[in-house]
Parts: sequence; structure tokens; C-alpha cells
Amino acid sequence: MITLLKLGGSLITDKNTPHTLRADVIHRLAKEIKSAWKTEHMPLIIGHGSGSFGHVPAKKYGTRSGVHSTTEWRGFAEVHSEATALNRMVTDILREEGLPILSFVPMDNIRTDDGKVTGWDITPILQCLSNHLIPLIFGDTVFDTTRGGTILSTEDLFLYLANIIDEPNRILLAGLEQGIWENFPERTHLVKEIAADSPDNSNILGSASTDVTGGMHEKVRLMKKLVSEGKTESALIFSGEIPGNISCALLSEKAIGTMIHN
Repeated sequence: MITLLKLGGSLITDKNTPHTLRADVIHRLAKEIKSAWKTEHMPLIIGHGSGSFGHVPAKKYGTRSGVHSTTEWRGFAEVHSEATALNRMVTDILREEGLPILSFVPMDNIRTDDGKVTGWDITPILQCLSNHLIPLIFGDTVFDTTRGGTILSTEDLFLYLANIIDEPNRILLAGLEQGIWENFPERTHLVKEIAADSPDNSNILGSASTDVTGGMHEKVRLMKKLVSEGKTESALIFSGEIPGNISCALLSEKAIGTMIHN
């Protein structure tokens, strides 16, 4: 079974302060990932969000909605620069901790139409997995037939991979929050399970910080879609801020969070 693990932007950066990397957190996460990965020798794809790097200029220029004017195209380039700069930092830390990471830049080989992926040769990613390497992908700007340019989130990338990879998979989304709260921002009642065929809950809020890709509500919508269509076995939304949670989630042990399943 292939595991797709996202390290959320709010987890690896200070999402409220531009260009602020949480390097100590990433080092800890890397150690947890390495411990679990070596134990199980699992096929693993890691993705990460843009946090306080890409989301700030993306909001300023409205990049996800479309890119047409000269100013918007310069903003498009700025968002890409921010996203790749963060990816380089994350890659370096993961490799420093001994993980055999190979990073893939979405803009280089993904094309979309109105925000939907229309072309992505994932052969190199599959070759990584078969040779015991760990592919690393991330939210990035891409060229789009209808919008000119747009942004794909890590969840968008996972959605495509889960649909096209002909193997069972599960998705783990690690962020700051312990899962889905029934009463955000009070955070006194955690929703432990969500049925994939349940009605959408409008009470699920987006991000409390700058997030141009829909925040928590969009994460839940996409994961429910994948699980209900049988494209992924389950999706867990949980906190990577709690030490040990990443290892537990990777090893299919008990980790506090919200499980989406049939």
C-alpha cells in the first residue's frame, strides 16, 4: 500500500509571519518519518504546503483564480519562486536527517485546464518508489489552458495521484490542528470519524491564517470524494505538532485525529 503524507504549511512554517521556517519542527518530523519508514519499508510519497511562503503573494495577486495581466504573471513567478525556495529548505532538512528524498517541481511537468490536472507523467515518481526513494512534491503554480496560470495544492496533487496509481493507498494530512473540530475555534469537541458519504458540513472552517487553496473545508471535501469513489482506503487529518503522531500514523497505530472512511 502506498502512503501519501502531507506536511501542512501551518506545521512547517509560521503561517502568520512571512518567510518563517519552523526548521526544528521539520527536523523532528523527519526523524519520525525515517523511523517509521525504515521499520515498514513502505512506499511513501511526501507532499508539503507553502505556508507563510507561497500563500502570501498568492493572495496578493489572486493567482489561483487565474493569471492574465502583466502584474498577475509577475505574481505567478513570485509565487513559484517562494514555493520552490521553501521546497529546497524542506528537501535539505529531510535529506540531512537521512531520508532518500527526490523532489519534483509540479510546474515542470503538470498542465491543467480550469484547475484540473490534464497531464502529468508520473513514471519518474513510480520509478522512485520502486527503487526505495521517497518522492517529494508540493503546492505550486502551474500553467492552465483556461486560467492562464493557477495554483495546485498538495491535496490537488494527491487527488490526481490517488486516481491514477493502480495500487491501494491511504492519505495522511498532518497540520497544526488535532483534526476536525465540531466547534472551531473553541476546540473542545474533536470529530473522530467522518463518513465519506455524509453531507458536507458548512461549519468546517477554512484556515485561520492566509490560505488561498481552501483550508480545512476543502481538505475534507477532497478526501471525502476520494474515499467515497474508492480511490483511497482512508484519509486521516491529524496534528503533526504532537510528538510521535507522525510515526503512529505512518505505522497505522493510534494517532489522535479525524478519520475519513466509508
